[in-house]
Amino acid sequence: MIMTKQNRKSIGFLRSGTHPQNLLSYKKILNRQSIDVFAVCDGYSEKNQYDSSLKIYCFEDWLKDNWNYFKTKDLKKYQDKYSKYCLWEIYYTDRYIRYKYSYEEAVLILIGLITFWENIFSNENVVCIASDCIIGAYNFFGMIVGEKYGVRYVSFPTSRTKQYVTYFSEEEGYRNVILKKFLDENYCPSEIEIENTRKYIEDYILNKNQPFYIKSSVNQSKKFFNTLMQLAKKINKISYLWDGRFSDRYDTRLYKSRWSFLEPVWESIRVRFVWKYFERPDFDNDRYVLFPLHFQPEASTCVYARKYENQLFFLEQLAKSIPAGMVIYVKEHSVRIGHRPLSFYKEVKKYPNIKLISPKVNIHDLIKKSEFLVVLTSTAGYEALMYGKPVFVCGNVFFEDFSGVKVIHDIFDEKESFYTPPEQDRELYIRQMACYLKSLNVCSTVEEQLFDEDKKTLKKLQETTIKSLLDYLDITKRSETQRNERE
Repeated sequence: MIMTKQNRKSIGFLRSGTHPQNLLSYKKILNRQSIDVFAVCDGYSEKNQYDSSLKIYCFEDWLKDNWNYFKTKDLKKYQDKYSKYCLWEIYYTDRYIRYKYSYEEAVLILIGLITFWENIFSNENVVCIASDCIIGAYNFFGMIVGEKYGVRYVSFPTSRTKQYVTYFSEEEGYRNVILKKFLDENYCPSEIEIENTRKYIEDYILNKNQPFYIKSSVNQSKKFFNTLMQLAKKINKISYLWDGRFSDRYDTRLYKSRWSFLEPVWESIRVRFVWKYFERPDFDNDRYVLFPLHFQPEASTCVYARKYENQLFFLEQLAKSIPAGMVIYVKEHSVRIGHRPLSFYKEVKKYPNIKLISPKVNIHDLIKKSEFLVVLTSTAGYEALMYGKPVFVCGNVFFEDFSGVKVIHDIFDEKESFYTPPEQDRELYIRQMACYLKSLNVCSTVEEQLFDEDKKTLKKLQETTIKSLLDYLDITKRSETQRNERE
């Protein structure tokens, strides 16, 4: 029996993870497997980036068309329907919407997000929704609603090894599905896998490596002159400041964000004043616990460490909970220094058992001399395990099941844990790391590859990405069976 177009399976790719140019290539590749693709995006600015041949679901369109049909009284109905999560908790994971809307508007946004995804899953024969990872309410609801419709939300969180290497997740974005399977099944790595893992750890420590994305020029603080030049180039489009788009409640990113374009300028100014708050570590005299600050707002805290997203609140709890005789070394994130208000540092400096450490100090040196680390979702915890250091995790991370890690759910109530840090079983940890490295794929949908790779390499990467996804979903064989049945 020949399937109609409406019955063909499809995969939806989110703009937050997949560049529109990549999606054009994925469409050609997946068509050979009798699978359609469609795009899901947040607003018009993203929608306009797509080729007209692509099917697009745009949240801004959905809000505009249905706003007057949404009723605030229906929120309870949706809360009951999706009772696994508190809807307000998910709402506040989104850095674009959470502080801008009135109560009634926020309720309608919540209902809009849910019904947006319900509409997609009702109209498409969806195999999965694919993205890099969950970064806010917009795609978080894609996962939650998808569960009701039997649709998998597959994300590709970036690995900590090298560019364009990822793993697969289906929960909130950081849980490594294949790694968990290996660990649950007590997978025994081969001697070669163990040896390669030891070499990887030795090289990482020897060269004091940092994740590749930390070195990216995209993530470096903008110099004041360059910032002014960038703004000057936009002067001919300055009319966008008063053309109404910042009053458009359907544009969730720009609504009430008129002056956010000046943030790079404020960062460039702040960066000249923040250094007075930092100090050098005293390795000879201090017994210290290391806490790496997160860049904010980002999914690393908004989504994956929701309870302790307010890092000032977290540090207050930690300062009250750490054993006497130790101090807390708080290291600022090296990406975009100056993004925090100066008041943040002033508050931290009030705690006598906290020291703000300069971001210029190498994280490896701080890890080696520390008693243990306390992290939310920081990569520093991943690095600390290589040194055999104990790590307390207070968020959701892929390495939380590794030997040497203890997950803390309430730092104040579980303060006694700090008196007996977890001990690492080195051989067990090596096996777990071998499983992690085995779980990784050359698989990435991000836009950097479009500009950093030649055409031949890019095409190979696009093919590899889709093959990895299909292999993971195990739908390639089913597609072949369906074709044979039709023939």
